[in-house]
Amino acid sequence: MQSQGKEVVQEGKYFAYLVCFVAAVGGFLFGYDLVIISGAQIYLKEQFNLSDAAFGFATSSAILGCIIGPFIGSWMCDRFGRKNVMIFSALLFAVSAIGSAVPKTMFIFNTFRIIGGVAVGLCSIASPMYIAELAPARIRGGLGFMYQLAIAVGALASGIVAWLLAKYLPETISWRWMFASELLPIIAFSVLLIFIPRSPRWLSEMGRFDEAREVLTRIEGPEYAERELADIKESLMQESGTFSELFQPGIRKALLVGILLAIFNNTTGWTEMGYYLPTLFKQGGFPDTADAIFQFLIISGFGSAMTLIASLFVDRLGRRPLWLICSAAMIVSLTIVGLVFYWNLKGPFVFVAIFLCAAPHAFALGPLPWLMMSELYPTRIRARAVAITTTVIWIAGWFGPFIFPIIAGWFERNTGSIAPTFWLLACVCVLSLLFGWKLMPETKGRTLEEIARSWHK
Repeated sequence: MQSQGKEVVQEGKYFAYLVCFVAAVGGFLFGYDLVIISGAQIYLKEQFNLSDAAFGFATSSAILGCIIGPFIGSWMCDRFGRKNVMIFSALLFAVSAIGSAVPKTMFIFNTFRIIGGVAVGLCSIASPMYIAELAPARIRGGLGFMYQLAIAVGALASGIVAWLLAKYLPETISWRWMFASELLPIIAFSVLLIFIPRSPRWLSEMGRFDEAREVLTRIEGPEYAERELADIKESLMQESGTFSELFQPGIRKALLVGILLAIFNNTTGWTEMGYYLPTLFKQGGFPDTADAIFQFLIISGFGSAMTLIASLFVDRLGRRPLWLICSAAMIVSLTIVGLVFYWNLKGPFVFVAIFLCAAPHAFALGPLPWLMMSELYPTRIRARAVAITTTVIWIAGWFGPFIFPIIAGWFERNTGSIAPTFWLLACVCVLSLLFGWKLMPETKGRTLEEIARSWHK
């Protein structure tokens, strides 16, 4: 009997990994859609003769849609379920990919990029929440990191495609095919979503306990299902599910932690740099556009590897130690990048300095907010709380790429170097370190219901 129970747990672990992998494909499209602009931006600026502000807006316009997405996604996730929201987002991704590939004006281009951003915003609330609600506590961190890993792999894949298209197609059409290429993973995502179950916690919230029990049984056996379902029912009875619950003592602290995680995810340097890596490499000694994109490709591959390694440690070391270590590492890395540009070093010096900044973000500052924002809240208000924190993450994510070329241009005109831009970002990382030390909780190995109850103690 004992060996049979172990077999059930092992099979359930494979089932959980498989289902969470499918949900994480939404993260792949997130990374692919937002980062493909990095390969196309140089061509867009030249062909449409964009000013610094227009260039920043074109680069970050999709993120405006990402800000809208969570507001719609909160209601849709509660009404129709996490799975159906991911299916709807796939449709919007397809519309955006086609529209962004064939625009005649920047207005049309930005419109379809915003539609794609809405799709990213929907996925960014539904996919991580689905994974967190389905994953067993003991492996939830690793499965949650799967979403960030998918974002990194999507960014890497977009870099490969952008580099190949830039190398082998004329400049006038290569950027158009960069956006059209997204249709292939969109079709794969749409098909795979048909075969995954609904979230057991959403099913329980809807009163469909038999269906929830069936899903939980497939994850880790009947004993786990009964135990987990009893805990979920007890938690649901204690929750009002009203918007005002977000601002009750305890929960409002959880909301503050989620908001700060969202802000630091996109203001600690890498988001600002990531959108402009080809441009930074071109300025730093790689004049050929395809060559600059290739350097970006190497960095993206390294980031994917770092996130994969981090997924193996997050359930062992814990969330908080990783955050503290990587915040400190980012302070050092950004200081070095600033010195490289201040001393006007070129080529490999620029590459290595930016390379150092990729690791802290990929290891913790990037994936941990997406994981923890879905861990912190009770079931009935989870969608609303995650919608708020996800909206904040996208506001910060839009503001950073939009303001980065403006700040860098101002420093270059007034100080002769863009170096102070990176030192300014290093100061934000000091605040991130203080946040991890004073406010950030540890959620390793605890069920979602245990975490929710802990805010009231």
